[in-house]
Amino acid sequence: MSQQDQVAGRFQQCLPVLATLALGLWIAYESFTVEDPQPYLFPQLISVAMIGLSAAALFRAIRGANRTGVGIPLDLLLRIAPGIAVMLAYVLVLAPQLGFYTGSAIGFITLYSLYDPNPHLSVRTWFTRITITAGFMLVIYLVFALALQVQTPRGLFL
Repeated sequence: MSQQDQVAGRFQQCLPVLATLALGLWIAYESFTVEDPQPYLFPQLISVAMIGLSAAALFRAIRGANRTGVGIPLDLLLRIAPGIAVMLAYVLVLAPQLGFYTGSAIGFITLYSLYDPNPHLSVRTWFTRITITAGFMLVIYLVFALALQVQTPRGLFL
């Protein structure tokens, strides 16, 4: 690998880490500067973990300790692009408009269906997907509403 490829690889590794670090710092600022911190326990925990892990990843990327290639191949990018689109739709539309739980269920079953290799015309496959989505949503509800007592975004539905 040439010196130019190594620099390009480090640069490519630093960009997402810096974005994650900035997001973690923003979440930390927003969750620690409120009057009543109790509903913000989960964002506080996540932001501290994001900042710590991002700082460690940035240090490794700058040092060149990660042994990766020079970029993401186009075929891999095309495979993950639908998942990124679903996540963006979830954050920008589904959760704010439909509510956290409804948006999460739609987002989860969409991602699951996109990346599940089983046939899409089988009733049994759809029953499995719906059952797993319901189980996932039950776990999400138990964690956020009952264990962490987090106020989730409300929308048109739950």
